[in-house]
Amino acid sequence: MPNVWTIHHETGGATKNSLHGCHIQENNTNPATAYELVKGNTVLASSTNNGSLPSTPFSFVGFGLDSYTWTLTVTTLTGGPSSNQAQGTWTNNAPAIAGDQGGEFTAQAGSGIDTGYTDTAKASA
Repeated sequence: MPNVWTIHHETGGATKNSLHGCHIQENNTNPATAYELVKGNTVLASSTNNGSLPSTPFSFVGFGLDSYTWTLTVTTLTGGPSSNQAQGTWTNNAPAIAGDQGGEFTAQAGSGIDTGYTDTAKASA
């Protein structure tokens, strides 16, 4: 099974809750050729790198989620104390009360679904 990082909440504006439960995962080709951002059974965006997995940093650009247009940039897939966390930033076009809508996330590789989350953009599987 390919690596999967599940996003929970870390930091950011009011729309950060939209990212909760999204997965960053390798596509199903053998060998994997892209990372996908998935919510439920829907692929929201895919990274491209001419037929091979991109190295970090890479971005999911211009995908739609909850009536907003988002960009999520993955800066590492090997962060954290166990070297198994995806980390990066996100932005969207939601009207901001003060400043832009954006934040940071952290995601841990693994499998399964964690139903708990905190008021931030963290990923853990």
